[in-house]
Amino acid sequence: MDSRKTSTGGPFYHTPVMTKKVLNALSLRGGSVYVDGTFGGGGHSSAILDLFDCIIIATDKDINSAPIAKKLNEKYQDRINFYNAMYTQIPSLLDSLSIKAVDGLLLDLGASSMQIDDPKRGFSFQNEGPLDMRMGKNTISAHDVVNKMKEEHLSEIIRDFGEEKHSRIIASRINDYRQKNTINTTTQLSKIINDAVGNFYKKQKGSHIHPATRTFQAIRVFVNNEFEELYALLIGICNYIKLGGRIAIITFHSLEDRIVKNIFNHLTGCSSSKSRYEPKIEDQANHPFIYPDKKFYKPDQDEIAENPRSRSAKLRYIQRTEYLFRENLDIYSMTKYKRMLEELK
Repeated sequence: MDSRKTSTGGPFYHTPVMTKKVLNALSLRGGSVYVDGTFGGGGHSSAILDLFDCIIIATDKDINSAPIAKKLNEKYQDRINFYNAMYTQIPSLLDSLSIKAVDGLLLDLGASSMQIDDPKRGFSFQNEGPLDMRMGKNTISAHDVVNKMKEEHLSEIIRDFGEEKHSRIIASRINDYRQKNTINTTTQLSKIINDAVGNFYKKQKGSHIHPATRTFQAIRVFVNNEFEELYALLIGICNYIKLGGRIAIITFHSLEDRIVKNIFNHLTGCSSSKSRYEPKIEDQANHPFIYPDKKFYKPDQDEIAENPRSRSAKLRYIQRTEYLFRENLDIYSMTKYKRMLEELK
């Protein structure tokens, strides 16, 4: 999710990623109802409403999106209905609105620039701010994770949610530091990580990633329960999508993209082979969704030049068939992470 500051439309204005591809992916038409589950600064919703006379059910766990939605709703003549809600609340929200089915769901995953560029939110290692990283009303903050979590559990979080191979070293250095001082700011944490593994990153040819990137990602994902919420929504929303409707999701890093790909492959009957040398098994018959065309899209070079934060984005989408989703999609478990959360409360 990407946003830029502007003088209109609220404190921030959303510069949406891959707008044309998203509009095509949703197969938009007038008179329809779409869910924008990551409203943010309203960029994608605005692009939809500029071209189509439809209704947007907009949700975001970040309450700071509410005033932006209010202004845009005035512009689009009450065609945006905003709710401060988590992914997991979307199906019950539709029930409360007596909406049995929608024509599409859009998710633009990750933290928005509205969040990243505000030092007070504590998402970025490039700006000094309090260690927070909460997108919504979470009770647990990054400060709690960094200062209270057991070293071995912190290492697991950094490894599992950040795919950081130096997680043990980083967790050890954090633990050493917090024995003497509380880690209060993003720059404090960034320096600890850089001092611990900066030399390893310098030795990696062709790598321009900051040593703190993966650790900050991991803590943010854990604090906001991002992956469990994503799974729960995709399980719960399937039968709310109309025949021919679409689910479109933009991801920004390999781990969340792999989660979306695995769920989509499960829902469409397209399973990846265990070996790279074996063909993929594709049987989309009798499944609740199909892939309408390509499995994913990436931004072109012009968009990347205009909006550098889009460079890692991937767009995947699937289309609803007449078959009901009947099974429990249980291919991901947060049980051990829930236990870690309980330790912090």
